[in-house]
Amino acid sequence: MDGTQIHSSRRKLDEKSLYRVHNKGTDREYTEYYYYILEAKIVLHPDIIVSIMTEFVENTDGEEAEKQDCERKACYRLMERFKKEFPRLPACLCADSLYACESFFKKCHDSGWHYILRYKQGSIPTIADEYRRLKKIEKNCRKQELGDGACWHDFVTDIDYNGRKINIIEYREERDVQIKKGKRKGETKNIKAGFLFLTDLPVSQKNVAALTETGRRRWKIENEGFNTQKRHGYFLEHLFSRNYQALKNHYYLIQIGHMISQVMEAWEKLWKKAALSLSEKHSRIFESFQNVKLSEYRHETGKRFQIRFQ
Repeated sequence: MDGTQIHSSRRKLDEKSLYRVHNKGTDREYTEYYYYILEAKIVLHPDIIVSIMTEFVENTDGEEAEKQDCERKACYRLMERFKKEFPRLPACLCADSLYACESFFKKCHDSGWHYILRYKQGSIPTIADEYRRLKKIEKNCRKQELGDGACWHDFVTDIDYNGRKINIIEYREERDVQIKKGKRKGETKNIKAGFLFLTDLPVSQKNVAALTETGRRRWKIENEGFNTQKRHGYFLEHLFSRNYQALKNHYYLIQIGHMISQVMEAWEKLWKKAALSLSEKHSRIFESFQNVKLSEYRHETGKRFQIRFQ
């Protein structure tokens, strides 16, 4: 799960929009109005991560509201809808550190779900203190050599938080990467990265690397999801209509279109010989929908019929 802003303006939008005040109390103070959504995607394949449910973060009383809607409230609404629509679906929720709190843990436990959350030490300080103390004692850290560097996995299990057992996974990596653009093209620079994950799943030396990779998939919602929809031909941030329901409908259509595009892009044979950018691929797919007749086979009749998109 992840959230994103889809349009903002200094001009008033409608009563459903959120707002924030910048430079408050100064002569440069202004109000920014914006739309925000929370998106849940399901991982079908490393290259196919598609929308399964959307929750709009929206105010009900405009600027008169005592307290605005927020991403965390939208998350709880989405979780309730998700449980109702897919009551038997086993799930592991991957989300950012915003959701590292007692109410989220309880909701997952009551629904029979697991979770892997990106963890920042400011979220629950007591867990961070316990992790730093115990990792020196347990010594679970292991180094793995990579082609261009090395990475380290570390973890501590059964950290107590209000009667719940929490596990922390730490991942660090150091790589030598060749610069491909700019004045330093051809030179090598050393890149270091590190992050923590919080989970209720069992952690061991055998599965810590796999759990880390699962947690990192959440970033695909931002990188291959929202970023693609904003920068590569879907115009997610553009306001095509000032009618709020029309805006919602357009957002859903973007998700459907991107879903189809991901399936086609993952078909390696289709693009193997075509030297096209991501935007060019999307344009070609769109053109084919307008011009190419599609045949569908009907099993119950044994006949084929054609569909043409206008």
